Amino acid sequence: MNLTVEPLYLISIIVNLTVGFLMLFLYRGQNDRSAKYWFIASLALALSVGFILFRPYLPAVFSYSIAHTLSTASSILFGYSLILIGSQKARFPYALLLICVAYGFLLQYLVVSSAGRITPAFIAGAWSISLLAASWMSLRASRLLKNGYIELMTWLFLSSAILWVMRIPPLFAGFTESLGDPGAINTVTLIGIVVLGILRQLFYLVIRLSEMFKDLLRKQTIKIGETEEALLASLTTLASKRDNETGNHIVRTSKYVRVIAQQLQSMGHYAEFLTDVRIKDLYRAAPLHDIGKVGIPDAILNKPGKLSPEEWEVMKTHASIGESILVTVKERFSDLPSFLQHAIEIAGGHHERWDGTGYPHGLKGESIPLSARIMAVADVYDALVSRRIYKEPWTHEEACDELLKLSGSQFDPRIIDALVCEMDAFKLIYEAHKD
Repeated sequence: MNLTVEPLYLISIIVNLTVGFLMLFLYRGQNDRSAKYWFIASLALALSVGFILFRPYLPAVFSYSIAHTLSTASSILFGYSLILIGSQKARFPYALLLICVAYGFLLQYLVVSSAGRITPAFIAGAWSISLLAASWMSLRASRLLKNGYIELMTWLFLSSAILWVMRIPPLFAGFTESLGDPGAINTVTLIGIVVLGILRQLFYLVIRLSEMFKDLLRKQTIKIGETEEALLASLTTLASKRDNETGNHIVRTSKYVRVIAQQLQSMGHYAEFLTDVRIKDLYRAAPLHDIGKVGIPDAILNKPGKLSPEEWEVMKTHASIGESILVTVKERFSDLPSFLQHAIEIAGGHHERWDGTGYPHGLKGESIPLSARIMAVADVYDALVSRRIYKEPWTHEEACDELLKLSGSQFDPRIIDALVCEMDAFKLIYEAHKD
């Protein structure tokens, strides 16, 4: 026995058993097949190393046939376990394991027959082949799961296979009689093989912990998304219940906002702001533009005719009321829903004007949030083409002409340029969602 590696053998046994049982503990009650087979493989390898380490005290069948059957089978099961991470489906490697069993019987025959250097060469070759099979399965797992740690595991298996192959030439060259001789080549390669085996155990632990963290993060993201959707649905329902316009107004204006934002993006305007994610948030926030109408008295909100100057002043407060409501909602969230800040800007700013004569804050030009400037165009277009108690609907062409006239005074000229490119889209949206 090579006394140099005996401590490493003991460490290998301890690490294999520790990680194997830790997997069973972490995934108890979850029917995690990857953890189960990794435990079986770890136990098999620990027994194999133990039989080899205590060879002088055991019958030869343990240190040869059983030990090397377990060792090669463990490599197959390690690779198979990696494929099963993330509930991937894979056919159980019955054929490969049967080959490992046949190899064990053949090895015992060679030992009994005193086949000389053929026996250790046969052992080294079988080890390297089983590790190559494991590296192939590991590579397959890394492609399925896109996990960099599994890709590193592939290289660990491959490196171990190469080290086993390196042990064969010295046998036939006569530099060593067996794999256990204390020569330099045997010692160095054996130390490398044992260390790589320990590293595989540690890497598997890292892989499973990283996958566990990803799963927790995924569940948390879903939970946050569900919370955001519930909040958005509640606020939208609140806004629509007190709005004197129809629910289709909300649908149409949201779609107008998305069309304008996408066109601005394609034109290269406000490129840093108008990412795909932000455009989605603008679309989600748009239905809340008139949520402040919940604070307007029914007598004014539902008046069947034109409002008096005094009533109009009250009506104008819906912008600041809506902004205030959404700011209060924002303050109640430790993690701000991504759409809510845009909803605040839209509710409070969609009646601001490019020339600074709008309300409630009298903002001018680009000091008006872009989300609010986009909403302003969408809201006015829909108001013009829709029937109201106090007015007949304008035609699509009349509404577009009016918006063009107001470019640079009421509206951001770039947004009107985007509207010009999307006039047909606006008309189709209105026709599809007409009241």
